[in-house]
Amino acid sequence: MWLDFDKRKVPALRNPALVVAVSTSMPQYREMYSHARELGGYMLRNLKFDRVATIRSSAFPPEVIVKDGGVAGLPECRIDLSRDGRDLLLLTGDTSPSDWQYEFAEAVLDYAQELRVKEVYSVGTRWAENPLPPEADPQPTGFATDKAGVAKLKRSGVRVLADEPAPFFASMIVGMAAERGMRGYKLSVDHGEPAPHPKSVSRLLGVLSEMAGFKVRLEAAKPERVEHPPPRQPSETSIYR
Repeated sequence: MWLDFDKRKVPALRNPALVVAVSTSMPQYREMYSHARELGGYMLRNLKFDRVATIRSSAFPPEVIVKDGGVAGLPECRIDLSRDGRDLLLLTGDTSPSDWQYEFAEAVLDYAQELRVKEVYSVGTRWAENPLPPEADPQPTGFATDKAGVAKLKRSGVRVLADEPAPFFASMIVGMAAERGMRGYKLSVDHGEPAPHPKSVSRLLGVLSEMAGFKVRLEAAKPERVEHPPPRQPSETSIYR
């Protein structure tokens, strides 16, 4: 795996937590599974953060991101630090890894370990459920790396998942955190609400802020509608098969 991990100097942190909020960039999944990206964007807009690291990697899909004005760049993830209350590291970016997911998670956790992170909160959607009706009220669900973590989820009103697979990076990084003595939590909702998922993001953010110990205005947690082109359907000639 090729990895360009640009780290800036970080002061000694007080009981830091890592929040993982990245979503796939694949267009056929973006409308259904972009909750983490929207939550991370809302946090960046409404809390004070400073950039501490930038990551580019061959783990990301083989593409460039074309920004406004026609300027292209390689996809990247970023880690930002908030010191407003509890020290909080936030991983966001253009995409989640599609290849080398174990290795990419290991690189992120290496960095978190350097900064003495003991708690990892990863946000996303479930993959094993049937879609909710669009008008349904999303219910936060999740799992943790030990019984103490599960108890904390229950105290925050999270329905604990059991007996189902939890695939891909957003879940794998939680399990891998346990191998390093970190307590990991996965927070999710069932998909079905149309993008930009305002009810889902608000519910997830309410649980996350309570569990991780930071304050954010929930009444404004309604991400701006971003118009995307219609999702491409996989075909014989599609690179997204």
